[in-house]
Amino acid sequence: MHYMRIAVLALILVHVPSLAAPPGGGVVIPNNDGIDGFRPDWDPNDFDLAAYLDSLHPDAALWYQHVQTLSNPWFGGRQPGTRGDELAAEYITWYYDRAGLTPGFQGPDGPQWRQGFEFTVGRTVPTVTTSKLKSGRKTFEHGVDFQVLAPSGTADVRLPLSVAGFGIENGPDGFTSFGEDDDLTGRAVLLLRYEPLDEDGNSQWADNRFSPHAAMRTKLRSLTDRGAAAVILVNPQGASGSRPALESPRSSTGFGSTQGIPFIHVTAETADALLAIASGEQADLAEIQHTANETGSVRHFPLWRKVEIATAVETPGYNTWNIAGVLPGTGALADEWVVVGGHYDHIGHGYTGSRAPGDDRVHPGADDNASGIGSILILVDRLTKAAAEDERDRRSVLFAAFSGEEAGLHGSASFVENPPIDLDQTSLMLNLDMMGRLRGSTVALTGTGTAEEFDEMLPRLVEPTGLTVKTTPSGLGPSDHSNFYRADVPVLFFFTGLHDDYHTPEDVSWRVNPEGTLRIIDLCEVILDETTHREEMFTFRSATEGTASRNNGANVRLGIMPSYSTADEPGVLIDAVTEGTSAHDAGLRQGDVITAWDAQEVEGGADLMKHLRNHKPGDEVTITVTRDSKSVDVPVLLKGRK
Repeated sequence: MHYMRIAVLALILVHVPSLAAPPGGGVVIPNNDGIDGFRPDWDPNDFDLAAYLDSLHPDAALWYQHVQTLSNPWFGGRQPGTRGDELAAEYITWYYDRAGLTPGFQGPDGPQWRQGFEFTVGRTVPTVTTSKLKSGRKTFEHGVDFQVLAPSGTADVRLPLSVAGFGIENGPDGFTSFGEDDDLTGRAVLLLRYEPLDEDGNSQWADNRFSPHAAMRTKLRSLTDRGAAAVILVNPQGASGSRPALESPRSSTGFGSTQGIPFIHVTAETADALLAIASGEQADLAEIQHTANETGSVRHFPLWRKVEIATAVETPGYNTWNIAGVLPGTGALADEWVVVGGHYDHIGHGYTGSRAPGDDRVHPGADDNASGIGSILILVDRLTKAAAEDERDRRSVLFAAFSGEEAGLHGSASFVENPPIDLDQTSLMLNLDMMGRLRGSTVALTGTGTAEEFDEMLPRLVEPTGLTVKTTPSGLGPSDHSNFYRADVPVLFFFTGLHDDYHTPEDVSWRVNPEGTLRIIDLCEVILDETTHREEMFTFRSATEGTASRNNGANVRLGIMPSYSTADEPGVLIDAVTEGTSAHDAGLRQGDVITAWDAQEVEGGADLMKHLRNHKPGDEVTITVTRDSKSVDVPVLLKGRK
C-alpha cells in the first residue's frame, strides 16, 4: 500500500474512533479459499471515507506524513551527530531541492545546503592522549608530578617560564597581580591557585573559604588576554582546605577555557623543580608565594631556560548541521530577508533533557519538533508556487532547519554568529516549534512586542481565522527565535503548548492534530505574504515583558536569560534581563557575568539553580558580577516565580 494511504488510514483511525473494531468476539476459522480467493465481505459504505478525506485539506495529510516520517524510530530520535540526524538532514534537503529552493550557504566549492558546527553538552570530560613535562634534564611523570586538566588545548611547546602570582586582575584595595605593561606572550606561566593567604593559610579576603576573586575562569582569562602560551597551576603551600591531590580532567571541567593552550596542574615539588631550573636555583615556591601575598607582581625568568610541555586532548562533541534553502526575492525588495525557521533535532534516546530518566527508548519528537519542520515544508511548497505567479516586489525568504536546539539553541546561535544573509536587512524571523497539538482553537504567539507594526498587523490578520491567539510581547524564550531577537531581528514564535508527552518516548505522531496545525500554517502564510511584500521592513523594538520562566524547582525567580552559547565563559553570562523581575529591579545588566552568590563561587548554571532553590520570596542576597572587567556586588531582593 502506498505510504500516503497508510498515513491517511492511520489518521482516520485516530480521529474517527468509530471506525476501529470493538474489542472482544474474535474467532479463528480456517481459510479454505487460499490467498487468491481471500476476499472478505466488506461494504465500503459502512463509513464515508470520501467525505472524511474531502474534509481534510491535502496539505494537512502531507504535513501528517512529514511528522510520521521524521518521528519514525528509524530516525533514532534525531540526535545530533547520529545516522538519524543525517537521515533527517537528507529528508529536509530533498524537499527543499524538489520545491526549487537554492542552497542557503556558501562553501569552498560553491553553494551548499548545510552549515556545519560542533557543540558540547554540559561539562565534558576530555580524553588525554599525549602528555609531557620536561625542563633541562628533568622529565616529570604524568599522573604523579603533573596532570593535564580539562580546559587544556593540544600543543607541543618549548617556552621560557614566568610567574604571575595569583593571576588576579582586580582585588580588594587595589590589589592586582599585573602591571600595566606586563606581557606574557610566548611564555609558560606558573599560576598560584586561590588568593592571598594569611599566616594560617586562610583567605585574606573572605571569612569562609575563598572570595570570587579566586575563580579559576577569571584567572585564566587574565593570563590568556596577556598572551600566555601555557599555564602551570600549583596549589599554594599551607592553604587551609586545599586539596592535596592533583586535579583530574574530570574534576577540572568547571575551570573554563584556555583557548587551545596547554593547561596542567603540578605538585608543589614539581613547581619547586621548575623554578629552580628556570632561575638557576635563585627562586622557589615559598619565595614566590610570599611575594604574591604581599605584592602580586609578575616575574620573568631567562629565555634560555625553557619548559617543554606537550598535551593532546580529545573533547567529545556533537558534529551536526543547519539546513537552509532560499526562495530568492524580486525587484527592489530582493536584498531584504525573511527567515522561516525551526529545529529538526530531538533528544535521541534521551541524551539531554529527557523527562523520562532511565527510559532508553527512542524519544520520537513528533510535536517537538517534527511538527515545526513539517509546517516549514508545507510553507516552502506554498510560497514557491505563489512566487511563480507573483509579479510584485518581494523579499527573499530563507527557510532554516536548525540542529542542536535541544542542548541549548546551538544551531541558531551558530547561524547568527556566521549568517549567510545580512541580518540588518532581515525584517522577521518566524519560528515554528511544537505547533502540532492545537487544543480547541487556542495557540500561543510570542514576540508580539518586537516590532512596532505588530500591534496593528496581528489583530487584523488573526481576526478572519477564528483562532484565539494568546500573545506574549517578549522576544526571548527557550527556542531558536531568541538568538535572532538578540541580533535585533523582530521575531514571532508559534507554539501550541506543553503536554505530558514532552521530552518522553510518548511524543508520537498519532497524537498530533493535522487539521489544527493547518489552521496555524494558514495564518503563517498570511503573515509571510504581508511581510515579504510590505514596502518597509518591520521596526525592531526591544521587548522582554512576559519572558517564559522555566520550572526549575525554585520558589523564586531571578529573571535573567543565561547565555546558551558561551559555556566556557566565567560564571553565568547574562544574555538578557526580563522587565519587572528581581534582576531587573536590582540593576543586573545584559553582559554581566555572575561569579558569586553571597560570596560563594558560581561556576555555571547548575550552581545558580542550586542557590535559587535554597531561597524564598523576600530573601535578600548579594550577587557578584564581572562588569567592564571589574567585580561588582549587587544587592538583590528575590521575588516569587509569579
